[in-house]
Amino acid sequence: MSLGRLITPARELEAEIRQHVIEVRDYLATCGYREVVVFKESRNGLVYCALWELVDVPAHTSLALGYGRVSQDVQSKGHSLSTQVRHELDLAAQRGHVLRYIYVDAGVTGRDDRRPAFSRMMRRAVQGDVAAVYCYDIHRFYRNLHGLTTQVSRLHENGVALISTADRNTDFSTGDGKLLMYIKGIIGERYLDDLSRTTRDNKLSRAMKGYSNASWPPLGYCRGNCLDCTDPNGEGYCPRFRGPELWRELGDDPQVFVPHPVEQVAVQLAVDWYATGRYSDTDITRLLNDYRHETEEGVYVALRPKGQPGRVAAKRKFRKDSVRDLLLNPFYAGFAVYREMRKSKGLRSQGGKRHNPYGETRDAVNGKGTASSNMILFPGQHLPIIDPELFEHCLQVRGARGYRPHNVDKGAERVYPLTGIVRCDRCGEVWRGTAAGGNVRYYEDVGRAQGISDCPVRSVRAEALEEPVFAHVQQLQIPEAWYPSILAYLRDSEEGRTRRRQLRSVESQLRVLQEERRREQISNSDYVQTRRRLEGQVRQLRQFEAEGQGQYSALLGDFARLWAAATSLERKTLLRCVFLDVHVRDGEVTGYSPRDPFLPLFAAM
Repeated sequence: MSLGRLITPARELEAEIRQHVIEVRDYLATCGYREVVVFKESRNGLVYCALWELVDVPAHTSLALGYGRVSQDVQSKGHSLSTQVRHELDLAAQRGHVLRYIYVDAGVTGRDDRRPAFSRMMRRAVQGDVAAVYCYDIHRFYRNLHGLTTQVSRLHENGVALISTADRNTDFSTGDGKLLMYIKGIIGERYLDDLSRTTRDNKLSRAMKGYSNASWPPLGYCRGNCLDCTDPNGEGYCPRFRGPELWRELGDDPQVFVPHPVEQVAVQLAVDWYATGRYSDTDITRLLNDYRHETEEGVYVALRPKGQPGRVAAKRKFRKDSVRDLLLNPFYAGFAVYREMRKSKGLRSQGGKRHNPYGETRDAVNGKGTASSNMILFPGQHLPIIDPELFEHCLQVRGARGYRPHNVDKGAERVYPLTGIVRCDRCGEVWRGTAAGGNVRYYEDVGRAQGISDCPVRSVRAEALEEPVFAHVQQLQIPEAWYPSILAYLRDSEEGRTRRRQLRSVESQLRVLQEERRREQISNSDYVQTRRRLEGQVRQLRQFEAEGQGQYSALLGDFARLWAAATSLERKTLLRCVFLDVHVRDGEVTGYSPRDPFLPLFAAM
């Protein structure tokens, strides 16, 4: 592999694979094949998995299958799909076989069998009437030694030969053939391992430098190349389309994504709504789909998701899953994200779609909370769309909401403050919130409900558990030594930051006013009147801040009052911060396991 191939930009490599797809479709059509079914086609042709069938099949010929594949990593020029198919057809004709079906996987890795065309080809190959499966090279067939030997054995057990055009004189069912297969399998797997390590290191390096590893900007961002814009939300949607390049105005690096003039509004609205704690992902989806944004030109546009490159659809709608992913994406808060690759049962995984990076999982052995996120965050080069503290607050809201059932008749939301922290002393399972008829709330033992324990009590009225826990937590006394750090946190809240911004703005106006008076650009009477007004605003803002600090201090000294003023969702958040577990036995509270910072406080009670 040449050095030039290693430094070829990713977009050029993707364009090459798309060209491979175009070429093989044209070539197969000229060879008398027709496209029977497309199993998968996405990313504007970068991924293409299909089945092609020979239209006129000669009589009295042995049936064989052909398979071609290119992946999304760097491919050699000689591995184009049309080249693979041509060599397979030539060798099959020499051996008296007819490739009645040709399966194609483009843009798919050969590391495993999660390939649409490959999996269907294997099912067809073992039906009993297939003589051979043709591939260009063993590496095109499989790039994992265990998978390669398993699938080849499966073919041989059903009387099907695997024929590689690169090793046309080799019979893989013989001893020498198996030895060659093992050697090439090890080489192929080693190549993928080295490529994965290099890719992983390069992605980590990019993230550490603050660059995104995404090949396409997420919703809310674009490349900023307005003159040559190919964004799905460009023409007819973005007011900057074909205007001055945005990336030059907002930075000096074309690799850095810039905020999209219209899309960023959708992200900001979604985060602001969710931060209130009153809206679910589904609620925000409906609100975004109904919202109309007024541009600076006075034109109202309906917000819409990003869509796919090259596919412009003006009537695209937001979906719940995309809104959830948006609310969980740290990129919007100014972070470059690196996700460590994990394996589950030998397959690569980057976490489930329900994954909450703020949440915790519990170790099945000791029950202790462990961080579940596999994300590493670095300061990004891009401009953030939302404040990092606001993003953190949204994650806290998601962690506190958990599963909040609704009343079927009235749609009223029921909050269970103890869900996830109540744990049975008998079976060790947690208790969850549930409801019977009307608005009657219960907590039930998950182990008993799932049939994995035989505890005598399955459920208890919510009030019977909540009242003793609430009474216990209200006795908490916050040490005065904690006040400065808590007040500092409150001072950095959104309200505090807004007030400080207002104060800085007024003070700046005062400085400008004084400079104007020094240069005699304003009359003395106007100067005196404006100065008095601005100085009054400064005194008022400073007084508000001092009074707020005093009110917070008084409130911290009376935790019971603080608890009484909290909403059910806020109480749930507080309990999750204070307790790791609340222990119950036969439906009664038997003890508490506070988190480490609160252990001394409860020990003194």
